[in-house]
Amino acid sequence: MVKLIAFLKRKPGMTMEEFKQRWVYEHTKVSSQLPGLRGYRINIALPEQETDQPIYDGTAELWWDSLEAMRESFASQIGKEAGADADLFADVRIHLYTEEYNIVPGPAEPPVITRG
Repeated sequence: MVKLIAFLKRKPGMTMEEFKQRWVYEHTKVSSQLPGLRGYRINIALPEQETDQPIYDGTAELWWDSLEAMRESFASQIGKEAGADADLFADVRIHLYTEEYNIVPGPAEPPVITRG
């Protein structure tokens, strides 16, 4: 299993609430349909931080069976649409490809939004 962690910074002039609404409730209408996607989480930064201005406003975690499956997913029409859409609200978008080691399992929760 391959996990992509995306680090995003919102466009200048966009509030955190606008960024959250755009990413979590609009962008995911496309991005959650990526071919071969096995899991998807978005993490939005809280206003309470140790620094005044965090480098990123949020992260996403996306899983595929392999690097090849991930690359094919991004090369698909939906992948291209998702990337173009992300560029409309994210000023910075950095992808880190990782292998996950689950030390303490997190809580199992229902999805925030449903497909359909």
